[in-house]
Amino acid sequence: MKKAWLYSAVLCTSLVSGCGFTDTPNELMRAPLADGDQKSINQAVMQFLPPGSQLTVPLHPNEASAVSLQDLTGDGTPEVVAFFKSEKTDYEIGVLVLSQNQGNWVKLTSFTGIGSELDYVTFEDLNGDHLPEMLIGLGAGEDLNKELSVYSIAGGQVQELIKQPYSVMAVGDLTGNGLSDLALVLHDHNNLTSKAELYGAKDGKLTKLTEVPLEGGINGYEQAVIGKASATHKGLFVEAGLGAHSASTELLLWDNGTLRNPLARIDGEMDLTFKPYSLYSEDINGDGIIEIGVSTQPPGTDDLSMAEIPWISSYFQWDGKTGLKPIEEHYQNYLMGYDFRIPAKWVGKYTLSSSAQDPNSILTRFYYYVDNGKTKAELLTLQTVPVQEWAKFENVLKQKQVPYILLKEAGKQVLVAIQPQVTPNLGKSAKQEYKSLLLTPDEIRQHYKPLSMTM
Repeated sequence: MKKAWLYSAVLCTSLVSGCGFTDTPNELMRAPLADGDQKSINQAVMQFLPPGSQLTVPLHPNEASAVSLQDLTGDGTPEVVAFFKSEKTDYEIGVLVLSQNQGNWVKLTSFTGIGSELDYVTFEDLNGDHLPEMLIGLGAGEDLNKELSVYSIAGGQVQELIKQPYSVMAVGDLTGNGLSDLALVLHDHNNLTSKAELYGAKDGKLTKLTEVPLEGGINGYEQAVIGKASATHKGLFVEAGLGAHSASTELLLWDNGTLRNPLARIDGEMDLTFKPYSLYSEDINGDGIIEIGVSTQPPGTDDLSMAEIPWISSYFQWDGKTGLKPIEEHYQNYLMGYDFRIPAKWVGKYTLSSSAQDPNSILTRFYYYVDNGKTKAELLTLQTVPVQEWAKFENVLKQKQVPYILLKEAGKQVLVAIQPQVTPNLGKSAKQEYKSLLLTPDEIRQHYKPLSMTM
């Protein structure tokens, strides 16, 4: 069961132990309500918050919020659920539940859990009773495992269905029975062991369905997500950080009551999902199926250090057997905030370079590249320019009649795509292929999208 209504913080102006605080729920509203409803909920939440407390925003998932409307009792009238933290202690997270009685908000229940940060909050029907349970994950800081509690409310009383430690978690219908399942991945740093546990509905109760061991000799697990692994199979995608310069993805499928990895590495063979840096799985092309990301090295960059290589983000889908099939390649620059999807006609025929003009300006060039570099010619240049320098830079482009496409003006940098001015000196067949790879202004715009800046 998805959230009926959602309130979410836009930007947290203060952060304490990773949790955002706010004095009132006004700025938490995402779904529009009538002014009277909004005012009533605001007043009720602030009235029943314990003295010296403030609302706190969950870290995960992205759409989670400090205040939600949820029908937890099945009477058709949603309750208000608010999460708070006291300024008096750093190790306690509170949950406040309000219900309506004859048009007035009253406190249904309030309870606390031990933790310094509110790591995860969602509301899902896990036991099949057609009512959402509260899934609340509390943490104690970075690199430490968290603890998830699943609560239900009956007769105004809170019941804790399970309490389990986890490193990362995911919720979704993995077993294909139409109900949400809960996947918990736990890494024991001390004993270097790991496991994935799957919980779901069985005989009307939330039950552990299965567990499987995972690689324990790693740095840790960073993310888990449940989604379609193919047109006919759901999968649990688990991102593992192996070491300082290595990562991989575990794909787990529900198969006859157990979890199995169809991409499991065979002794003596390379892990298909091995990557030098973490690149999380996502539905990169919007087809509803999750792709596994692998950072790949552009041709002709063997002499560069790890930090200097302009890594390509290559995305693959499970092929339904024991392999992966390529879907898309991207060049993603989070520092400068852009993603350039590599045109399909370029794949296998290009490379790229990236260099900093200064800390605020990065120049990335894409080249036609065949015959191990014997044939090489510029296809496109993407350049970021500090916004205060853009007018001067643009004037130079116009004076020299350099063809360019303005892709982004917002923020501190302008992003411009610069097209080649002259046709390179190539052989007849190479020149013909090179010309076929050049992009029109509309194609350049279609292959660009903004990314969230990291700085």
